[in-house]
Amino acid sequence: MTTTADYIAFHATERPDAVALIHQGRAITFAELNRDLRALTRALAKLEVPTGGSVAVGADDLYTHWLLLLAFERLGIATTSFLSVETEASVRLLADVDLVLSEPHFPAVGARRHCAITGEWLAQALALEPEDEEPALPCSASDPLRILRTSGTTGSPKRIAHWRALHDAWAMGWIVMMGLGRHTRLLLTMSFSVNGMYACATACLRTGGTVVSADMRNARDLVRAIADHRINAVILVPFQLGQVLDALPPGFEKPPDLAIYSFGAAVSSVLRRRALDHLATELLDIYGTNETGVIVWIGASRDDGSGTLWPGVRVEIVDDRDIALPRGQIGRIRAQTPHMVQAYLGDPEATRRMFRDGWFYPGDLGILHGPGRLQILGRGDDLLNFGGRKIPAETLEQTIMKRVTLGDVAVCSIPNAAGIEALFVGVSDVGDDDSELLQRLNDALGPFQLGQFYVVKLPRIPRNANGKIQRDLLKRAVVGATAKLPAQ
Repeated sequence: MTTTADYIAFHATERPDAVALIHQGRAITFAELNRDLRALTRALAKLEVPTGGSVAVGADDLYTHWLLLLAFERLGIATTSFLSVETEASVRLLADVDLVLSEPHFPAVGARRHCAITGEWLAQALALEPEDEEPALPCSASDPLRILRTSGTTGSPKRIAHWRALHDAWAMGWIVMMGLGRHTRLLLTMSFSVNGMYACATACLRTGGTVVSADMRNARDLVRAIADHRINAVILVPFQLGQVLDALPPGFEKPPDLAIYSFGAAVSSVLRRRALDHLATELLDIYGTNETGVIVWIGASRDDGSGTLWPGVRVEIVDDRDIALPRGQIGRIRAQTPHMVQAYLGDPEATRRMFRDGWFYPGDLGILHGPGRLQILGRGDDLLNFGGRKIPAETLEQTIMKRVTLGDVAVCSIPNAAGIEALFVGVSDVGDDDSELLQRLNDALGPFQLGQFYVVKLPRIPRNANGKIQRDLLKRAVVGATAKLPAQ
């Protein structure tokens, strides 16, 4: 098997002055990246983490973080990325790693060993002279490479192990989907705790492209990076895409060849149109999971959530008894892919619920329309039930966004005082005044004949790192909110 470090070494020899990464305004060549990576690999070997072991890496500096991940990959040691802002439940999942390597301000993790990433430690590590002949290291398809922490839209955080062959399959998927190569200039928009972003960025390096970092939390900074660095590939989940479009300055010149890729939630037809009019030359959706990888490729012209199954993927639509349904019928999606995990680490109950008979159940509803054609309807647990009438939450949300000026929107149903499920609409960054907002919502929701609904203004819609609405947190926010405006 080949590691990412091997590809970097190849480009460093073949094209030493080619730019691998632009970070904080500094252009880092493949020769510099290769030199730093080899030095850091030598330093990390001195920590004596066993091959096949695991390390939690916490570093706000992207270059440092990435070097550590790539060096541990070279050593055959699995990594999990964690952030300086972590939930208590998420941090608890790090406790059984062999080593925590983090900057001093990161949250404490009750692991067996801890090493602080200080300026002095890092300078000493990078000052090591790489060995002329690096020792042969074990490298097989089954090597553990990444440990992902995922919670989806509901439930407690879970851990997934990705081995080397699975990581390589993810990287190859991005190369094929995005046409990555030496011409690529990829903008980072998410932390490496999001595996889709990490796999894509690593794939870009492998092909000899250039990765550009910016302030991921600042939409205006992302816009500046797109213009200043001639970005031609970017991943933006839908709520990020909306923020970037809102941040476009007057007179912004649309890039000549920018492709936007999105995952985590459906891109509404309105958002798609805005993006193609003002920012992108193409916008493509990807439907997949951390457990399976890519399941469906949704074409640029499709607004109904339908797309083509990725090569090697099998999908069935089943009812509540796991009986396969005929084409054209709505049911729950289950999928098999050539490279998929079969269990969650240390969580047998979640494993039994989500993995059955070789299938993974992502919890989404869909329709098979023909060979290789799948339409995604939204979360099965987001299916709202109003007196027996069931409507996907995403259907209502997309309808609202077409008619109402909002920064973000999410809907849920909660029993009212009479015990009847009532519709609640959570909104943030409202552009209309209250009376106009209610009128527009009435116009948007009227055809669904859902009766009275309630509007709750929220500071933000709770979403996970992939942009999926966290329905459990949404309901808590709605219940806890005091300002409710009944429909007129």
